[in-house]
This record gives sequence, C-alpha cells and structure tokens, in this order.
Amino acid sequence: MSSHDEAAGRLGLGALSKRSPGPARPGVVLLARRYFTSRAFGWSIVLLALGAWQIASTLHRMPQLPPLTDIGAVWLDHVQNGDLVAAVLETLRITAIGYAFATVTGVVLGFLMGRVPVVWGGAEPVVEILRQIPITALLPLLILYLGIGDSFKIVIVMLAATFPILLNSYAGARSISKTMAMTAQTFQLNWIQTQIEIGLPAALPYILVGMRQALAVTLVIAVVTGMLAGNSGIGYFILEAQQVLDVKALFAGIFTIAAIGYVLNALFLMVEQRLTRWRSLGSARH
Repeated sequence: MSSHDEAAGRLGLGALSKRSPGPARPGVVLLARRYFTSRAFGWSIVLLALGAWQIASTLHRMPQLPPLTDIGAVWLDHVQNGDLVAAVLETLRITAIGYAFATVTGVVLGFLMGRVPVVWGGAEPVVEILRQIPITALLPLLILYLGIGDSFKIVIVMLAATFPILLNSYAGARSISKTMAMTAQTFQLNWIQTQIEIGLPAALPYILVGMRQALAVTLVIAVVTGMLAGNSGIGYFILEAQQVLDVKALFAGIFTIAAIGYVLNALFLMVEQRLTRWRSLGSARH
C-alpha cells in the first residue's frame, strides 16, 4: 500500500472516529445518580402523589376525598380564626413538658444503669416489667388517679417517651471502651469527672438516637390523649371534625400534624449535627 493510501486511510479512520458517537457524558450520569439518591427524588414522588390526588378529586367529586385546594382553603380559614393555631400550641405544650421530663428521667436512669452495677441490678427488673405494658392498658388507671386534665396527658406522654431514651442511654453508657477509662485514670479524674468529661460525650450519639425516637412518640401520644381525654389540642380538633363530618377540616388537621412532625424532626437533626460535630471532624482527620 502506498504512502498516499496509508495517509488517506489514517485520515478516514480519524474522520470516522470523530463522527462515531462517544460514551454517555459522565456529568449526566452523575447528576442522575445524585438526584435518585437525594431527598429531591422522594419529594418528587410526594408532589406527584399530591398532584394525582388533586386531579382525581377534581374530576370525580367525592365527599370523602376533597381536592387539596379545598382542604387548603379550610386550613387557612381555621388558621385565621385561631382555632387551629390554639390547638397546635396546646398539643406542643403537652408534648414539650412530657418530653422534657422523659429526657431527664431516661438519660439519668439509663446512663446510671450502664455505669453503676448496683443501679442496674435494682432498676433492670422494674424497667423490663414496665416497658412491656402497653400505654393503652394504663389509660383507665391513670384516668382514675389523675383525671383527664393536663397531669394525665403529661404523664402519658412522659411514660411513652421515657423508655426509648432510657434504653439508648443505657446502650451508650455500656459502649464506653476500656481505653477511655484508662485515659481517665491517666489524667487522674475522679468518678464524677470521668462520667461528665468522658462517659456522657461517648454516650451522646446513642442518647440522641433515643431522643429522636421519643420525639415522634411524644407527638403521637399527645395527639391521641387529646382525642381520648380533653377539649383542646390538635387531637381534639381532628376528633371534632370527624364527629361533624367535616372531612376537609379533618384532612387539614392531619396534614398539620404531618408538617409539625417533619419540622420537629428536621430541627432535631440540626441540633444533633451541631452536638456531634466532633465525630465528623474526627472521621475527616482519619
């Protein structure tokens, strides 16, 4: 083959390679992977479901499934007249008080059970017995002793939220390594200093997991107690809407609870990230 033919062949191959389609651009694949593994994908599904709801309920009017626009209008009316706002604030008040008592009780008792054998020996049978009893089984007894006022609601919320915090605090206290204990001895820390400066920080991730689980439980129980015993709160708002067959107000209350739960969880995650920032810094160094 002549040099002219070889040059032409090389030119043809070069032109052909320029015209041939290349592989898919990695940027597009990367963006798609990020989308399908992010919250944006989940929110897209939620928006699609809500859009389908709106379209179906608009085309086929059904009393038990009103359009979202009608629910939004009713929600706005109840917000403006103050009914829904007052109900939400009452439920949040009961939730906050019960959650605060549960946090203190669960963290202190759970941590001491994990660090002090005598406390574990005395409290473990009682804790195991009490946490097996459903909250609903205690309702008649608590109503008998406490009535149906705030004390009843707060105690129910506290009992429901204490055990997740307690068990996770116990697990965190038991997870403290011997190396940390030896470090405390090296620095000649007494028992209280050891627990405050080494024990609690090491157990903090476990404690926060329990507190996050308990936060969802407290909101649910606060809503239920408002339905069973009370004349205020978001639970009572929903129950009243059901009794008068106001489906739009019923959905407005349910969506409000969902929004409150989501916001509370997001706020807790922000606090958790700030409190455990040292973990991410430590892993980044390694």
